[in-house]
Amino acid sequence: MIHLRRMDDEGLERLLDLAVTDADPTDVMPPGWTTDHPDEFREFYRGFRQDAYEIVENDRTVGMIRLTTQGETGIWIARRARGNGIGLAALRRIVEEAPRRGVRTIVADTTTDNVAAVTILRKAGAVLDTDGTRVTARLAVPHEPRPDIADTGELLHAYLDFYREAVLRKIDGMSEEELRTSRLPTGWTPLAMVKHLAYVELRWLRWCFRGEEIAHPHGNPDIDRAEWVIEDTDTTASIRAFYLEQCARSRAIATESALTDRAARWNRPDVPRATLAWILFHLLQEYARHVGHLDVARELSDGTTGA
Repeated sequence: MIHLRRMDDEGLERLLDLAVTDADPTDVMPPGWTTDHPDEFREFYRGFRQDAYEIVENDRTVGMIRLTTQGETGIWIARRARGNGIGLAALRRIVEEAPRRGVRTIVADTTTDNVAAVTILRKAGAVLDTDGTRVTARLAVPHEPRPDIADTGELLHAYLDFYREAVLRKIDGMSEEELRTSRLPTGWTPLAMVKHLAYVELRWLRWCFRGEEIAHPHGNPDIDRAEWVIEDTDTTASIRAFYLEQCARSRAIATESALTDRAARWNRPDVPRATLAWILFHLLQEYARHVGHLDVARELSDGTTGA
């Protein structure tokens, strides 16, 4: 079990002992530090102690990770603790800590030859930008709506946006091959899930509630279950753009309407015409289920978990 412990004087001494006995000096700050300069180590870490955490495994210190209020992070781990998923677990604990520090995006700088760091960042879902040998990673911090919201409508809109963003967080960092590969017997792929959810938004808010004349609200009529099929003309960028467009259109329609307004188009004469409130709650439960499906697909793909 991995957890983080805020740095204090005792923790600083534990880290120093670990750095001297079981760390690669090139991993340990400050740059150029050697094990025969303990006071230099202490002075350096005292300078940002408010941003530093011990990485603790079963009450044993195994490394250090930091998080500044600007979202910058860095990590080093003892030699004996490497290769056991500790770095990834510690980064996920930092993501959990980030909202308490007011951080919305975590940023890390590394190099292409630091394969372990790049792998951890990719598994955590970070978006990587490579410029020569330099790698800049950005990891979005999930934020549920504020817990003091009491207005049902406001909370409903906020949670829908939370799940809309979660869909994109789940596919960020996946390779083209993984986006188009099914990990489950039903055969759907992560990219097809995004396409489906785009059509769900279009169908419920534009076609059903607003009553817009849309020729093919289920996608290409020449393809069976077209909204679940990645066609030759579909690219990751085009599906992502289509999804974002439909989310924006839905958001605009919902914002300018009352929750008590009813759907303009309704094909079930035996059932009362749906209110906007019902449609949005239906959309919310569909997102909750499908984001859960993406959770499973992403974990099976590369081990990435989390919100």
